[in-house]
Amino acid sequence: MADLKQLNIVKDLASKKEQQALQTLSAAQSQIRQLEQQKESLVQYKLDYMQQIIDTGKLGVTADKLMLLQGFLAKIDSSISQQTDIIARSQLAVDARQAQWRQARQYLDSIEFLINKQRQEIAEKEEKQQQKLSDEFAMMSHYRKLKASR
Repeated sequence: MADLKQLNIVKDLASKKEQQALQTLSAAQSQIRQLEQQKESLVQYKLDYMQQIIDTGKLGVTADKLMLLQGFLAKIDSSISQQTDIIARSQLAVDARQAQWRQARQYLDSIEFLINKQRQEIAEKEEKQQQKLSDEFAMMSHYRKLKASR
C-alpha cells in the first residue's frame, strides 16, 4: 500500500483539481444565469414593443410603418431564438463541467478513503504493539514476583 505521506500529496493534488473543476462549473452556471437574464430582457423588450405597437395602432398606422414594425418584431424573435440556442449549448457545457467535477470529487473521496483506511491500519498496528509490550511487561513482572518469592 502507498505510504501515507505519498497519499497526502496525491490528496492535495486531487483536492486542487476538484476545486478547479468546481470553479469552472460555477463559472459556467453563472454564465447560464446571465444568458437567461439576457433572454428575459429580450422577451420583455418584445412585449414592451408590442404594447407600443398596439398603442400606436389605435391612432392609425400606415401599411409601410406596419411592415417596418413587423420586420423589427421578426428581428427580436430571431434574437430570442438565437439566445435560446446559445443557452442550450451552454447548458451542454455546464453538464460536461458538472460531470468533470463529479469525477474529480469521486477521485478525491477515494483517496481520502485510502488515507483513512491506512491510518486505521497504523492505529491497529500500534495498538497491537502496545498490547504486546504491555503483555510482556506483565509477564516479566509476574516472573520477577515469582522469582522473588522463592
